[in-house]
Amino acid sequence: MSKLNPIDRFSIFLGEKISYVFLLSVIITAYEVAMRYGFQAPTTWVHDGATALSATGFLMAGCYCLQKRRHIAITVIYDAVSPGLRQVLAILNSLIIVLFMSLLVWAALKIALNATWVNWNCQVQFCGLETSAHAWDVPIPAYLKTVLFLASGIMLLQALVQLVGAVRDLFKEAKS
Repeated sequence: MSKLNPIDRFSIFLGEKISYVFLLSVIITAYEVAMRYGFQAPTTWVHDGATALSATGFLMAGCYCLQKRRHIAITVIYDAVSPGLRQVLAILNSLIIVLFMSLLVWAALKIALNATWVNWNCQVQFCGLETSAHAWDVPIPAYLKTVLFLASGIMLLQALVQLVGAVRDLFKEAKS
């Protein structure tokens, strides 16, 4: 196995550590079920909390999946072509991912800024951060929109690493 670069190591670290949020989400959901049906005392925070934890896990898991190349792939064409054409397809795939992730980073930045800094005013609750408008009314939308931007940025970096690796492999093969 080749030596991993810092982006690869960070994606692996992030994926392995962030996976625990799913366990925490299950635990607090079980708590909600026990409180609601066992004690007739439902909570106001579990639904929003479990949603935020799970969304964080899913967004950050994308970085890990991209690094491990475990995303869903349709390999019918890829498996049917020669190794040289596979390398060209790997570059094309990486270019498409880089383009998509660049657009997603741009869009996520715009919505994250609107949910956080545009209305920054500490004279109001949560300094004007966008809130959920539920009973708990905490700034989960602002948090999740920021996480979407961060996860997209990390996935863009990971895609660039894979693009550079695919181009390097193609040129290495051409020299041989």
